[in-house]
Amino acid sequence: MQALTSADYARRMAAEAWLLQSATHKETAGIEWSQQAVALLTAGVSWDAVRVPYEVLDPDYGSDAEPSLLRQRLDELRVHGAVFCDPYRPSMYIMVPPGTDQFWDQESALTEFNVECLGGTRPYIRCVGVPRLGRTEPPGPYWLLPPDVAGRRHADPEHLYKTLYVCATAAAKRDRVLPRVIT
Repeated sequence: MQALTSADYARRMAAEAWLLQSATHKETAGIEWSQQAVALLTAGVSWDAVRVPYEVLDPDYGSDAEPSLLRQRLDELRVHGAVFCDPYRPSMYIMVPPGTDQFWDQESALTEFNVECLGGTRPYIRCVGVPRLGRTEPPGPYWLLPPDVAGRRHADPEHLYKTLYVCATAAAKRDRVLPRVIT
C-alpha cells in the first residue's frame, strides 16, 4: 500500500468526516470500519445512495465484474461522483445529494430492475453498509470511486436517473422478458 501525501491525507480525512456525518455514533462507525471494513451509516444526512445492480449497466456483469470495467462503464455513461460496490449483491451504490429519494420515481421501470434510491425521507429512513475509505478492491464491499478522489461526492441525480432508465429499457428490449428479480 502506497503512503498518502499530506494533500491526499487531508482529502481522505475530509471525506471520512463527510461520511461520518451520517453515523448515529461516530465511534461505533470507526470501530466497524476497523474491525469489519464496513460501517452502517444513515442515508439522507449528507448523501442518498442509488443502488444499481451491475446487470443494469451491462447484462454480462456479475459478482465477478472487474472494478476497472465498472469504472469504465460509469465513465462511458458520464456518471461522476462517489460510488461503492457490493459484489455479494452484486450492486453499486452511487452517492447523490440528500433528499434525492423524495423525487426519485420509485414506481418506474427501474424498480423492475431493483434500482432504488435509498434516502432519509420518513417513514423509510435507510441505513447502508459503507466500506471504509482506502478499501478499493474486492473481496467484500469496496470503493469504486471514493469520495476523496472522485472529483465530486454526489452524482447528478437527474442525469443518473435518465441514464439508468435508458440502460434498463435497453435491457428489457434485449431480454424481451421481465427482468430477473435479485434477492
